[in-house]
Amino acid sequence: MSIMTKKGVWKNTEDEILKAAVMKYGKNQWARISSLLVCKSAKQCKARWYEWLDPSIKKTEWTREEDEKLLHLAKVMPTQRRTISVGRTPSQCLERYEKLLDAACVKDGNYEPGDDPRKLRPGGIDPNPESKPPRPDPVDMDEDEKEMLSEACARLANTKGKKAKRKAREKQLEEAGRLASLQKKRELKAAGIDIRQRRRKRRGIDYNAEIPFEKRPPPGYFDVADEDREVEQRFPTTIEELEGKRRIDVEAQLRKQDVARNKIAERQDAPAAILHARKLNDPETVRKRSKLMLPPPQISDQELDEIAKFGYASDLVGSDELTKGSSATRALLPNYPQTPNQAMTPLRTPQRTPAGKGDAIMMEAENLARLRESQTLLLGGENPELHPSDFSGVTPKKKEIHIPSPLLTPSATPGSAGLTPRSGMTPARDGFSFGMTPKGTPLRDELHINEDMEMRDSAKLELRRQADMKKSLRSGLSSLPQPKNEYQIVMQPIQEDAEEPEEKIEEDMSDRMAREKAEEEARQQALLRKRSKVLQRELPTPPPASLELIRNSLIRADGDKSSFVPPTPIEQADEMIRKELQALLEHDNAKYPLEEIANKEREKGSK
Repeated sequence: MSIMTKKGVWKNTEDEILKAAVMKYGKNQWARISSLLVCKSAKQCKARWYEWLDPSIKKTEWTREEDEKLLHLAKVMPTQRRTISVGRTPSQCLERYEKLLDAACVKDGNYEPGDDPRKLRPGGIDPNPESKPPRPDPVDMDEDEKEMLSEACARLANTKGKKAKRKAREKQLEEAGRLASLQKKRELKAAGIDIRQRRRKRRGIDYNAEIPFEKRPPPGYFDVADEDREVEQRFPTTIEELEGKRRIDVEAQLRKQDVARNKIAERQDAPAAILHARKLNDPETVRKRSKLMLPPPQISDQELDEIAKFGYASDLVGSDELTKGSSATRALLPNYPQTPNQAMTPLRTPQRTPAGKGDAIMMEAENLARLRESQTLLLGGENPELHPSDFSGVTPKKKEIHIPSPLLTPSATPGSAGLTPRSGMTPARDGFSFGMTPKGTPLRDELHINEDMEMRDSAKLELRRQADMKKSLRSGLSSLPQPKNEYQIVMQPIQEDAEEPEEKIEEDMSDRMAREKAEEEARQQALLRKRSKVLQRELPTPPPASLELIRNSLIRADGDKSSFVPPTPIEQADEMIRKELQALLEHDNAKYPLEEIANKEREKGSK
């Protein structure tokens, strides 16, 4: 008995069977899919689909952007291959990562992918065969493979299983029974035998035939008999009517129409038909031309003209125009090299990126290789030296490449002789370095034709510098874009008076009565609080007879006074107290008479 081991590389037939099985059974029934393949398990089938056969997997060459993203994500999220593999499989990411690290670790720079020690040698066993291309089928297949292929074809071609066959058989039997009963009824009716089943009447409401408590709407002005007519609903009976036309059939029909149309066109006008067919088959017409996308220019046309003017003299060095003439004439012409002064800005535009920075991908790969080779922190030692890297986001940071221009060098450093000449700038300290040339002075003046400017008049230079600063500021502000919208802020005046009350809602009668009652009680309480302390404490008040006695005593005391002897302060105070006492008693007796107080006390006692 031979034992079948479920391992090994995948073949082309197995891949095709797996794709057809996934189309039929889906991506969840891997056990049923693996039953079609003799030498493969359900786990292997699932891995093969997600590692190679899935249409969303990219099998093209790795681009520079993908390499940068892979190295950056491997630095941010190490050992999470399935997380960082977007559009690629984890095995592809790991393989590419190892290749980049090997290329970065090579010292001489001659990296050969064929010298990879991880490459599978002849006779070796592939540990991950699911992520490799399929092996082509042999011409003479084994009997087991032929049997597996025929069985898979039979099972995949069977679109109707046992359940569908049983349902179709039951439906056919029901249709045959219905036709037999119908034929029997017709024969009995033709013989004069009435076999109609009479149902006996029910006492109550037949809920299957009637609508309980139905109220029919009264008939209207217009006739609606046609609207109540039942429309016959036709349901699909065949699979083609249910599912619609297949795409293959539609394409075949369109192909037939194209062939017939071409034949008619060839009969009528053969040269035009051939020309039209050639135009349709031309790949240039099929391929859509993409729009040319160029980066924005870093140097304007005016700056290019200025650079050309600056370099015109250096281009003439050694040309026929300078070689013509006598030796005396050539002696008068100085030698204008490309850079007249060491501190001058170069007039030629350098390359796109300065040399010596290296490749960003190789720098990231070297960083990761050094981090992988570094020991644990517990052992101590120095940290590995890494190139500057970026951890600001999940994706690598894009660097915009700017073309260096001699006209864009900074001009704010005073006293430096290596800046680009601009009109109206302060001259250098010596008369021979023209890094910051004055107005009208040429860039190169080795014959000393121009007069040296005196540096003594610092006040004029300061005024000129301030004027230049104002001019540059004004030009910078004038280059700002025009405003699209106009805004106007209007401050509302502060109202000193109180705000007008809002419109009141009409108050309810009960609420108004309650409010008035509460206001009346509050007013009464305020009046009661204004009484004297005797009445507030409900002490006994003197009767009107005592008031007469007090008044008579005051009159008598006034009559006893001598008009010659002035009263003492104590006497005056006593007199004022008695007058105030008399006024209080008269006020309380007039406003709160004794009868009213007695009535209130009686009411309290009765309660």
